[in-house]
Amino acid sequence: MSNINLAVLIVPGFLVAFGLFWSVVIFLVSRLGGWARLARQYPAAGPATGDTRHWRSATFGLLCNYRTCLNLTLSRTGLHMVPVLVFRIGHDPILIPWNAIADARRRNLLLATGLQIDVKDKASGGVRKITFYGKSLVEDLEAHIR
Repeated sequence: MSNINLAVLIVPGFLVAFGLFWSVVIFLVSRLGGWARLARQYPAAGPATGDTRHWRSATFGLLCNYRTCLNLTLSRTGLHMVPVLVFRIGHDPILIPWNAIADARRRNLLLATGLQIDVKDKASGGVRKITFYGKSLVEDLEAHIR
C-alpha cells in the first residue's frame, strides 16, 4: 500500500474517531455536571425570546465549566440556556423560571464578577448551584431575580 493510499485512510479515520470521542466526552459532561437533570426538570419548549447574550460562561457545581460556550436569553418567563452548536450533544435547552431560583449571591473573584444561583431541584428537594460570569450579565441577572 502506498503512502498516499494510507493517508487517504488515516485522515478520515482520525476525523471519525475524534468526532466519536468528542461526542462521548460532551455527553458525559452533561450528565456529570447536572445539565441533563436540569433539562429534564426545566425543558425549554421552544426558541428563546428576550435579551440574548452569546458566548457566556458558567460553572455547574464544582466540576463542569462551560467557558464561553453558552447562549443565554433573559426573558419574562425565565433564564433560557443552550450551548453553542459543537457542545450540544446531550445538552437539551433549559428554561429556568425566575421563581425556581431559590437564592442568588455575588461571587467576586480575582479577575471576574460572578453570580451563583441556587436552582430548585424538583426531584431531590435540594438545589443545583450554577455560577455565571461577567459583570454586565451578573447585573442583568440580579435585576431579573430580585
